[in-house]
Amino acid sequence: MSDFIFYAEVSVGCACVLMLLLYSIKKLPTPQQKFNLFARLVWWHAVYFVSDAFWALVNDGVIPKNTFSVLAVNYSNAVIISILFYSCFAYAEISTRPEMTRVQIQSLLTKLKVPVIVEAVVLLVSFALVPDFWLEKDLEPRAHYYVVLMAIPCVYIMTVTARCLLRGLKPQNRKNLRTYLIVACYTPGCVVSGALQVFLSMTTPIFCFWCVMIILFVYLNLQNQLISTDTLTSLNNRNQLERYLQSQRESKDLYVVMVDVDRFKQINDTYGHLEGDRALVTVSNALKSACVSLGNTGFLCRYGGDDFLLIVPTEMPAYVVQVIRECLREELRKSEDRRYYTLQVSVGYASWNGHVANFRKSVVAADKMMYDDKRSA
Repeated sequence: MSDFIFYAEVSVGCACVLMLLLYSIKKLPTPQQKFNLFARLVWWHAVYFVSDAFWALVNDGVIPKNTFSVLAVNYSNAVIISILFYSCFAYAEISTRPEMTRVQIQSLLTKLKVPVIVEAVVLLVSFALVPDFWLEKDLEPRAHYYVVLMAIPCVYIMTVTARCLLRGLKPQNRKNLRTYLIVACYTPGCVVSGALQVFLSMTTPIFCFWCVMIILFVYLNLQNQLISTDTLTSLNNRNQLERYLQSQRESKDLYVVMVDVDRFKQINDTYGHLEGDRALVTVSNALKSACVSLGNTGFLCRYGGDDFLLIVPTEMPAYVVQVIRECLREELRKSEDRRYYTLQVSVGYASWNGHVANFRKSVVAADKMMYDDKRSA
């Protein structure tokens, strides 16, 4: 068996592994955008490995090696790898910026496509009109082909790595540092593994092995996030709350803040559950903004149904309530979709000394104050 045949077999095998992983991702019970983007990233990796397998078969002569077949597989590799790193950039950018709106996400995706489209058109036209510009007499690609091959991916790589590292260094993002580092290390790893493959042995699938390994690692990290994250709002869930409580120590200035969506059942019954979900997402986004305004020193989770819980160190709990209401008004103001109802929340709070044994009492007290607020509205 030749080295090229072995290379093709490994590439197809890795593509099959990724397709099984893609099937598993599609079965995940989550509507989060980052999972859809990750599924797209896995898909384009699998497509690239299949394209690379055809490249190996052409070089081995299993598929007749001529000007057309060589240009076809090299064109396919160049375009697909650019799409692959476009997908990587999109996933990295959106998964590390949960505050982005749908309009911002769509605008970003559209802008990122432009270099890929330009490259695909330019290569197609030049391959068709001047094939000798790209190929040596022995049908091997000239040096400038490899420059073009890696130009767009390298721009994506350097940009996304720098942006993720800078975001991960910000104090408010420290709790998600692992996610930032995983995303940031993927692209440099691709460069190193690709370079090793080019300079050590073109028939050793180093790049393929690295990509599959890091994708599996990212998938495991996403699975861990699913265990501790509410799928609708992307907030912490009750599992994560339990972990947080176990890590707490005595503190005199902690407050448990309970937030409840007013007339939530009426919103569901009148406008449907999708509109109810939209209301919950709006409130959760407002609470995220409130946490940022308060210095990201608290813990926020979806407590259940339309109830949210915030644990925050403060000496002015009334000010925390004020910030929450202001952030909700701001979130409603910038919302692009029209609402046919008034979205409001009731808020209550109670002090907590940091001991797990006393947490339930604080929740009950905050809950009582919240319902007093609801009745007085």
